[in-house]
Parts: sequence; C-alpha cells; structure tokens
Amino acid sequence: MSKILLISNYRPGVGGISGQVEILQRKLREEGHVVDIFNTKAPILQRLKLFGKLRKVGKAYDVFHIHCCSDWGFLPAVVGVSVGRRLGKRVVLTYHGGGGEKFFERHPKLVRHYLTRTDQNIVLSGFLAGVFDRFQLPYTIIPNIVELDSRLFRQRETFKPNYICTRAHEELYNIPCILHAFRKLQKTMPKATLTLVGDGSLHGELVQMADSMGLKNVTFTGRVDNSEIYRLLDRADILLSAPKVDNMPVSLLEAMNAGLLVISSRVGGVPFIIDDGRTGILFESDNSDDLAEKMRIAIDNQEDSKSITTQARHAVDAYRWERIKNQIYEAYGIPS
Repeated sequence: MSKILLISNYRPGVGGISGQVEILQRKLREEGHVVDIFNTKAPILQRLKLFGKLRKVGKAYDVFHIHCCSDWGFLPAVVGVSVGRRLGKRVVLTYHGGGGEKFFERHPKLVRHYLTRTDQNIVLSGFLAGVFDRFQLPYTIIPNIVELDSRLFRQRETFKPNYICTRAHEELYNIPCILHAFRKLQKTMPKATLTLVGDGSLHGELVQMADSMGLKNVTFTGRVDNSEIYRLLDRADILLSAPKVDNMPVSLLEAMNAGLLVISSRVGGVPFIIDDGRTGILFESDNSDDLAEKMRIAIDNQEDSKSITTQARHAVDAYRWERIKNQIYEAYGIPS
C-alpha cells in the first residue's frame, strides 16, 4: 500500500483535469492505496500559504502526483515541485491542456526550472510529446483514463440531427463556431436540435448570440454535474467540439463510449485520438462552413456514421484503467 497525494486546481464534479483526478483517486483507492487530493485552487492572497500547508500535509505521503496546465493552471507545479523536492518525495507531474506550446514559449525558464526537477513527467498524447521534445523536456506518454461501462454504449440505428456540445463556455472552446454552423444547417434541416451543456464566462453572451441569430431548438443546460453527462449524451446522436486549441479531451472519448458520432476541429492532440473518417470526423478549425457540411454529411451518410461509431467504441478501449494502470504504477515507482 502506498500513500499518494494528488495536487491540482480541483473543482469537484466538473470533468476535465478535476474529473481525471477524481477517477485516478477512485481507481487507486479501489486497489488499496491511500489517495487524497490537495487543492491549490485558492484566492490570490491565499496562494502563498499553500506552500506551508502542503509542507505540513505532504509529510504523510510517498508520492506527489501533480496535475497542471498553462497560465494559473501551472500553480500546482510551482507549489507541488517546490515542496515535494524539499520533503524528498517522489514527484510525478501530468501536463494537461493544449496551450502548452505558447505557455512554454512565454515562460521557458519557469517551465524548465520545474519540469526538470520532477521524477517523471507525463503527457497525454503525441501532440504534447512533440512540444516537450521541442523544449528538450523529459516525458512519458500515458493517456487519460475513461471509465467504460458497456451498458452506456447505445448503437444508433438512425442518426438524427440531434447535436450536443459539452465544452465549457470559454473563448478557447469556440462555441460561436458551432452556433454559426448550426444556423447554416437549420436552413435545410429545420428540425435539427442543439444542446449546449455547461457554463463559463461567455455563457450569457452565447445565449444572447443564439437569440439574435434566430436559432430554433437550441437548449442551454447550464452547469451539469459530471455524473449527469452520460444521461444527456444518450439523448443526442452527434457530439460537436470546436476548440481552437486542445490536447486530449475526455469529452470526446466519453461520447465515443456512449455511441455518439464525434465531429471535432482538427487541432492539437485531437488527431491522435480520432482517426478522421474511421473513428470520428474532423473539420478545419474555426471554419463554420466546413463544420456545417460535416454535420450534414453525418446525417446523409447513415451507414458510414454507424460504422464510425462502432469502430470508435473499440478504439476507446485503449483508455481503460486496466490498460493504463501499470504505466501509472511505474511512474510512481511502486509495484503494480
């Protein structure tokens, strides 16, 4: 039995990095390990206190596993690596998010200082592996974990124009591109529906945009707990994702596991997890015309869509805990 501390800007029930932290905690606990979460999400004036708090709490653990990304998402790395090295702990770091390259370019000394002081860096796909190679940083590739349940998969015999997006309402995820594409599609498919799951700083603006565009059959659900995602996915047939930058979005894998056809922008690490035309459909980033055309093609070519979702379901098996756990244990330096 090992004692592992997961360090991240943690928000319960929201998916993304926090969702991966929750899955990892649950899986490791099921195998008998002591696993807790140290949350570095704090008001600005409280952040300096995190170092002392972690020094006190962290003494009881064998491994620090840091989950970080760019900008303020790098805070867990600063706190976790600094304290972990001082306490003599094994320090493992997983870098999430598709914005790594720009962040590394802006802060090369900061990044090198912390990412060369870990015992193991983990990246989620070949996309970020290329970024780490460029900056001559050590890494190993271990993908995100998807909790698979065969009962969640539903083979659609007919794909209807019922679209869903589960990305946050932030600039990065480019929801306006989806709204513009949906407006184009509705000219020929007036009964098409679009469900936008989640919230974010642009939520109100997006609601106003959909209204001003005169869109019909658009539903904004607001924030939904991650445990409810599959229920919403089951009501749709096609998942849309249009980010300008991305790494390894679990939302796409969840949709593939549920039997939806995935249509995503061709950015970052997405082509490493979706084989265009075989396990999903890719469109050119920020091109609403291309997205609208791919949305139409998915409905007009039913047999192709059915074949894609069948192959996608098998592809997702690579992200099972059982396929990944030995790599995690090796990173931790503990027996599997």
